[in-house]
Amino acid sequence: MMTRNSHRWEPTGEADMVELQDLASGRAVQLVRPAADELPGELLADTEELVFRWASLGTHAQAEAELGDLHPPSTLLALSWLCALWAVVCETRLGKSAGDIIRDLDYRGGWRKIRTDEEAHIWNGLTQRVRLGALAALTEDPRAVESYYRACTDPPDIGPALVRHTLIHLDAFSQDMQLHDLQARGLAATLVAHTDPLPGPRRRLCFRPSHPL
Repeated sequence: MMTRNSHRWEPTGEADMVELQDLASGRAVQLVRPAADELPGELLADTEELVFRWASLGTHAQAEAELGDLHPPSTLLALSWLCALWAVVCETRLGKSAGDIIRDLDYRGGWRKIRTDEEAHIWNGLTQRVRLGALAALTEDPRAVESYYRACTDPPDIGPALVRHTLIHLDAFSQDMQLHDLQARGLAATLVAHTDPLPGPRRRLCFRPSHPL
């Protein structure tokens, strides 16, 4: 579990940036809050909770019903940002780059029901889009961002299916993190609590490589 004995959130002198220090690995990563007109803090915190409510048997039905009221493009951007956040936190603990962690995202659990080659093709295509979205959020490379935008809108009705597929992968990702004593739930909310959005355009990337303490 992520506790005050394993992690420490340290101010950086910049209102929109905080440093998460992993005391177990002796490494840290600086995290920048998105601008309010990109991804509002409330959206990030609410989307983070949605991941875990949707994955829990006791709250899945209610969370599933709420999906119909969401704006898929905004939700997908928030989910991709969460995936990138979790990846950099894992990098800080494990030493494996966040990009490689995202490229290796996969799921073989009960939500994966494949009976035909066509179903396998659809599943793999959605998974590639999940990885693309997280890499776009991680790097902010304009080409990746544009590619993910196209992936979210082609075909025009793909949004809800891609939201559910991303939720599946984030549920699996959070369980993988627990194997390394890392807790994904609350990371975004804590980052939001430790930062303030700056007025005007954001001046720096949200994510950067981890570094030694």
